[in-house]
Amino acid sequence: MGLAMMETDTPSVPEPVVSGYRNILAIVAALTILAAAMSALSVLIALNLRSAGISNAALGLVASAFSLGFLIGTNLSPFEIKRIGHIRSFAFFAAIAAIVALAYTLSINVLVWTGLQVFLGICCAGLLTSGESWIADAAPSDKRGAVLGFYYFVSKTGAVAGPFVIAGISSLTTGFMVLAALFAASLLPVTATNRAQPSFSGAVPFGPRQIFRKAPGAVYAAFTVGIVNNAVAQLYPVYASQVMPETSTVFAAQFNAALTIGTMLALWPAGTISDRVDRRLVLCVLATIGAAASAGMVMFAGTGSAVIILGLALAFGAGSLSCYAIAVAHAADRANPEQVTSMMAGMLTIWAIGSALGPVLAGLVMTRSLGAPGLFVFSGVSLGMLALLMVTRAVRYENTPEEDKEPFGVVTATSYAIAEVDPRGSEDEQLDLFNE
Repeated sequence: MGLAMMETDTPSVPEPVVSGYRNILAIVAALTILAAAMSALSVLIALNLRSAGISNAALGLVASAFSLGFLIGTNLSPFEIKRIGHIRSFAFFAAIAAIVALAYTLSINVLVWTGLQVFLGICCAGLLTSGESWIADAAPSDKRGAVLGFYYFVSKTGAVAGPFVIAGISSLTTGFMVLAALFAASLLPVTATNRAQPSFSGAVPFGPRQIFRKAPGAVYAAFTVGIVNNAVAQLYPVYASQVMPETSTVFAAQFNAALTIGTMLALWPAGTISDRVDRRLVLCVLATIGAAASAGMVMFAGTGSAVIILGLALAFGAGSLSCYAIAVAHAADRANPEQVTSMMAGMLTIWAIGSALGPVLAGLVMTRSLGAPGLFVFSGVSLGMLALLMVTRAVRYENTPEEDKEPFGVVTATSYAIAEVDPRGSEDEQLDLFNE
């Protein structure tokens, strides 16, 4: 009888909830493998073009082409997902990505690789949009913050692991074969699930002008860190190869790990502090840390001191790579509750525009006189200007009262769909504010 009572009193978990979490685990696994592929891509592109004698300016152009394709894919992929569904869309984009990855091996040509980068950027945006919109649908409304935090930290482990997967591979063909295998592997968790796929869920973004009127400081910050962070994300292997030419792929992987771990360690403390003080001052401090780390990497570039440079990369990640989430939080503070999700989606558009410009501008700065350290001359100056602007605005314009602030939450610059997962957003349907 006691056993019967125990069985009766044991709470059961509703099947839809269990099914939803299984969906989330499958998609997070797929997107973590995708994060590994995307982080490995930047190493393969930069080091192979550098070894072929391609100029840094041309390398910046090729790197920016991926971001341009990503921006295009972010806006176009929802139509394909609505047409054929999430699983077919994920398979479609992953298959094309694997084919494109193999196509890099046919010829090292700037124009050819630029075109391939655009296609691959579109595919990666499509993969992220289909995966993240699926997460948005599967996440219980009262667990969205936990789901978003789980996805953020797990996917970052993939971003750390990606360059290590190809570390030590000197062959162009082998490297891109491994990349193609990663894109193909991202299919496995998605296609193996027997759970029903949802209808498409993606936020309608604010237009940049609407965001600028409400939160100009957030616009400046998102645009600047889009320029800086993507320039560093795409071109850091060039810097790593100059600092440690004998072990360039391994050191590039270590450098990427330091950048990523830095932001993982700093993001939550910075966000918590920004809930209590002016977020613009927090942005000023983070940008200053990033600028100081950039100056250090310029000064120590010729010393060959791996430990010091990796420490500076950790500081750069803690500073510059943490800025975007704080900028989004600042924008969310200025939005009405029913507009937060659209505001966050619009911030992604602003960041993406900056990210498409960043590698081109940084590549031009990385001239023969400055070389690879020019990347951090570019980032240091840009972040220094951002820090000055943020402190100026904090002094001149009133802060949002603490009681009116939205609590800080982790956010990634990936797709419009991820804004739907953020707990700061309204569950109501978002208004189409883009044309207002």
